[in-house]
Amino acid sequence: MNQSDQLSELAEAKCVVILAGAGVIEAGAIADLHRLATGGNIGVANTFDAKGLFAWDSPHHLGTCGLQSQDFDLLDWKAADLIITTGLDRVFDTELDLTTILSGLTTVREVKPEDLKAMVGKVSSANAPINTLYAKIAAIAQPGFVDSSVPLHPARAVADLGQALPAGGLITAQPGLAGLWVARTFPTPLLTSGEPRRVVVPVQNTPGESLRAAIESARQGRTTIAVITDPVDSLDRELLEVVRKENLNLVVDIWTSTPDESWLSVEDHRRNIANALSGDGQKIIKTPVNLLLTADLIAAAGPVTAWGELCAHALNAIQV
Repeated sequence: MNQSDQLSELAEAKCVVILAGAGVIEAGAIADLHRLATGGNIGVANTFDAKGLFAWDSPHHLGTCGLQSQDFDLLDWKAADLIITTGLDRVFDTELDLTTILSGLTTVREVKPEDLKAMVGKVSSANAPINTLYAKIAAIAQPGFVDSSVPLHPARAVADLGQALPAGGLITAQPGLAGLWVARTFPTPLLTSGEPRRVVVPVQNTPGESLRAAIESARQGRTTIAVITDPVDSLDRELLEVVRKENLNLVVDIWTSTPDESWLSVEDHRRNIANALSGDGQKIIKTPVNLLLTADLIAAAGPVTAWGELCAHALNAIQV
């Protein structure tokens, strides 16, 4: 189908939604996506490797998807006439079979990020599905952001990192429980075309990948925070030695489920991160985080489907 025929088909749909991936960022097509969404009254969900396509509070931001089994059901995308996918990493099909999932809901059409510009003013949505995903996640995240408990609510730990990270900085999170909470609740500011990603959560569970990405970012001069969880495996221990030896502008926040009586207040986390970023504190810190609260996310949006059984096994290990 040529571009003209494709545009004609897309323009006939009355209820349109978009699922956008990291390819939109890499192609420098964020501005075109914004013009399409705002001009056509279209909602956009992003895969978890593409946070920042819209500011978290934009009316066009539907949420982050590809993490849990009920994501697309809660977006009510079966009510849409058309799902446009653009810039999706092929790994999502390999790992999560997104094409099959979406095709089971309604008509799906793939559009290259560089073709989004031609759709502006021609494709629009007269109505929208009822999105309950955003509200369900917000009902967990927003109280969590201000929770003063120790061990920390995971959303509070994520919010602290977001407040500490300077403009131009990067946060990486290890696949699993840390990656789930960062991908779900990090309040991402809007990226501009050409700006590098501020959040990296690997799609595949490749050992050491998130910490290696953080080290490379820090070597390039970006202020970087990496989040991993206890127990730290042998590969990550080797990478932590690299962090120590090179004295990189990198803070590693190790989330642990082991209680720490030295923590007197939730404010200890912000203070530790701030000191580490300023060079006055340890670059590698441990933070007690109540990861059992992941059960709240599962109750809201179903079992975690990203990274296979990794999150389920991690939760079982904590509960034992």
